Amino acid sequence: MLRGERALWGVALVPLLASTVMCTAALAAVILYAAPLHALVTGWVPMLHADSNIAWLWVAPAQAFLALVGLILFLAAAAGAVVLAFLGASVLSAPFLDALSRRVEALALGAPPVGGAASFAESLRDAARAAREELRRTLFFLVLQGTIVVLGIVVPGGPLLAPLALVLVTMLFLPLSYAAYALDRRRVSFATRRRWVLGHGSLMLGYGGTAFLLFLVPGLNFLFLPVLVSSGTLLALRYPPAPSPCSASKR
Repeated sequence: MLRGERALWGVALVPLLASTVMCTAALAAVILYAAPLHALVTGWVPMLHADSNIAWLWVAPAQAFLALVGLILFLAAAAGAVVLAFLGASVLSAPFLDALSRRVEALALGAPPVGGAASFAESLRDAARAAREELRRTLFFLVLQGTIVVLGIVVPGGPLLAPLALVLVTMLFLPLSYAAYALDRRRVSFATRRRWVLGHGSLMLGYGGTAFLLFLVPGLNFLFLPVLVSSGTLLALRYPPAPSPCSASKR
């Protein structure tokens, strides 16, 4: 849709520039601090030594396995840094992303989007609301990730399981984040959104997993912020959340 609809290009430009700057900074930081980052995520890995020639029969495969685990953990940490960069870009360009989501919805439905602004003052309020809600989502994500990291440090076996949990949570959070502009306009509660994501688990993991992997593609990842908001809006339109029992009873 972004490629074929020139009406979307203007509002997509600012998020594109913001994601380019933030992602470049994140990738530069990962490259510059690659060694400390690798040491941080693999500090728990034991150093195996062979006391005899026969011991190498099991030490060598174990070392290779631990090296592979360390590489996976490093890549997960690098991907997490890029995701955080995109979340930062989302906060900075939230009003433009909200405007992009509105235009995508209008084109998809052939009608004005839900909650469309009727005046300049309402547009300003909507821009402030979009920035505020995006900041709240980002803070929630950071607190959740921080909790997983702390548990990974104090719980036995946590250093191995925590990175996997961080990736899984990120994959589920991405559709929740980028469909949020359309859901915000419909005043969908967070509890309803959570049920929506978990109720379409395979779909959301497919969306979030694809986005997470594409974040790692150099050059292309700069384009993903407006693409994710556009696709997240379409996701919310095609698979709308079911109303909560309370709101249904009020009707």
